[in-house]
Amino acid sequence: MISLIICSKNDKTAPVLMENIQTTIGTEYEIIHIDNSQRKYNIFEAYNLGVQHSKGEHLCFMHEDIRFCRKNWGQVIEHALSREEVGA
Repeated sequence: MISLIICSKNDKTAPVLMENIQTTIGTEYEIIHIDNSQRKYNIFEAYNLGVQHSKGEHLCFMHEDIRFCRKNWGQVIEHALSREEVGA
């Protein structure tokens, strides 16, 4: 499973982003939305908070202003990170 950790200036994840992820990721995932609308956290604090709440084997740190174009991109990431010679 991939944990998508999103630091956001909004209190909710944008529906258009959620739909984009759902229709393109192609694997099991969870979205961890960090509400930073009140600017309580710097980016490192926000992402560390997301890590604490994540359940996935792989973590994807992202902002809310992106769009995924490739279908099954989550499977590509899982495959790449499962290779013995790859480490992160």
